[in-house]
Amino acid sequence: MKKANFKKMYHKEYKYFLMFGGIAFIGFLLFYLYPIIRTLILSFTDKTIFSSETNYVKMENYLYALTKDEFFFKSIKLSLIFAFFSGIFVLITSLILALLLNSKVKFIGVFRTIYFIPFIIPSFAIGAVYKNLFNPATGLINKILSFFGAKELPLWYISPSSALMTMIIISSMGFGVKMLVFLAALQGIPKNLYEVAELEGASKARQFFHITLPLISPMLFFNIIMITIDGLKSFNLAFVMGNGQGWPSNSTLLFPIYMFMTAFNMPFRLGYAAAMAWLFFLIILALTGMHFLLSKFYVEKDLD
Repeated sequence: MKKANFKKMYHKEYKYFLMFGGIAFIGFLLFYLYPIIRTLILSFTDKTIFSSETNYVKMENYLYALTKDEFFFKSIKLSLIFAFFSGIFVLITSLILALLLNSKVKFIGVFRTIYFIPFIIPSFAIGAVYKNLFNPATGLINKILSFFGAKELPLWYISPSSALMTMIIISSMGFGVKMLVFLAALQGIPKNLYEVAELEGASKARQFFHITLPLISPMLFFNIIMITIDGLKSFNLAFVMGNGQGWPSNSTLLFPIYMFMTAFNMPFRLGYAAAMAWLFFLIILALTGMHFLLSKFYVEKDLD
């Protein structure tokens, strides 16, 4: 009897697993696996949106990107610069804020909510707000600088020499999720470790570098990976600040913007854009692998 009940319960749970797990599996097939395979196939063709026929061109798209397309390497370079500097700012900002929000002060829950609320807003809307704030003529930032006596006001995103820097400054505010990851890691550190350290006379700096940093190093590694990927595939901010065209003078032509322009501006080269996407994937994969190799130098493995 017990065996029959167990068998009945097993089949019932298995049915629910197939019902709900099947939905996710079908979604994965339709919205992830199929586009990946479709993009790989397109990368070996000369497909355009309005083409009546599609020809198989073998590796021509890849060779053209690597040997003849000057904007391919320019956009890769800009994306790497943007990801590197914005990543450093985001990492430092998110860690500092997590340390502050981990403090025992009144209304700490309110402060945590206030810091995270902006990240619920769509990124296109945030980009538009920052574009107004950094407007050289009417923006609040330059008005504040003028109030404090600044003579030569920055042109921010209007000038090719400062447009990328402006985007990096704005993107450094994107610390929301990373801050929460650090905060969760900090709250998992046993308090008695700090109590013992204080009894031994360890300063706050020594406590941070010998207790806090080693114990949150796995989450530090996780955030570095996510920040790197987010920075490289950044699109929304660059699209808003550069009018979707890398303006001014291609100074904000990050790789996702260039790939978008290739696919959806005349002559709508979908095949070549697909090849660019796969080359960019290999670059991100290589950088991720490099982070995994470097992680052995700073990630504390034995946390027991």
